[in-house]
Amino acid sequence: MVIRQAVRLISDMLESVTDDAYFEARQIVSEISGGKMPFEEITDAQLIECEDKAKRRKTGEPLQYILGNWEFYGRKYFVGEGVLIPRPETELLCDIAKAHLKNTGGTAVDLCSGSGCIAVTVALEANVKAVGIEISDKAYGYFLKNIEQNKAERSVTAINGDIFDKNILGRFEDDSLYAVLSNPPYISSADMKALQKEVTFEPELALFGGEDGLDFYRRLIPMWAGKLRSGGLFAVEIGEEQGQAVSRIFEGAGFNPEIIRDYSGHDRIVSSIKR
Repeated sequence: MVIRQAVRLISDMLESVTDDAYFEARQIVSEISGGKMPFEEITDAQLIECEDKAKRRKTGEPLQYILGNWEFYGRKYFVGEGVLIPRPETELLCDIAKAHLKNTGGTAVDLCSGSGCIAVTVALEANVKAVGIEISDKAYGYFLKNIEQNKAERSVTAINGDIFDKNILGRFEDDSLYAVLSNPPYISSADMKALQKEVTFEPELALFGGEDGLDFYRRLIPMWAGKLRSGGLFAVEIGEEQGQAVSRIFEGAGFNPEIIRDYSGHDRIVSSIKR
C-alpha cells in the first residue's frame, strides 16, 4: 500500500469523530511514515501503527496527544497527557509581547506556562530572557523538553512552582520585569460541563478558572503588578466573553487596559502598559 491509500483508509476511520478527517489522517500517516511522499510505500507495521492511533482518536483523545507533538509559532512542542495543547489563538499573545519586547528588551515572565510555548516563543522571537512558572509536575516535564527541543536553554528559565507562592514572587525584584504574560485557566463551572469531548482529556488544572472563570485574574494581576517596571507590558489571554470583566480587574490594579480581538474577531487578550 502506498501513502496516499493509507491516508484515505485512516481518513475513513476518522469520519465519525472529526470534520477534518483527511487532515488528521495525513498528520498521523506522516508522523508514522517519517514524512514519505504520497506514492511511496508504507510498511505493514507502519500501517498497523496508524490504525492503532486512529482507534485512539475515535475515543475522543486529542490528535496532538496521539502524535505527541504540535506546532506553535512555527516550532514543534512536545505534548501529551497532563499538559495543555498549544492553540493558534495564543500566538496573538506572543505577537503582542514580541512587538513590545523587541523595542524594550529586558526579561519577561510567563505565568502558568504549561508546555512553555509562550515563554520559548517570546524569548526566541524577541531575543530576550524569559522565565516560565508552572505548578504541574507533568506539564513542567514537557516544558523542560520543549526548551531543549527548541534550543532555548540560554534564553528560557523554567520554574516548577505556584505563581501565587510568595517565595516564587520573591525571586523577582519589584519594578524589574519588562513583560508579565499569562494564559491562565479561565473556563467557568458552567462551561466545564459543556466542553468538547477531546478537551476533557486535557488537565482540569490548566482549564478551570473557578465559578465564573476569573479566579486567576483576580489574584495574579494585583500580585504581579508590582514586579512590572514602568513602561512594562502586562498581557493575558481570556475567554471570548471575559473582556470587560478582566478589564475591570486591571483597572482595579491601576492599569488602563485594552481589549484585543483575535483573528476570528473574538475578544482574546487584555493588555496594558504600566504607567
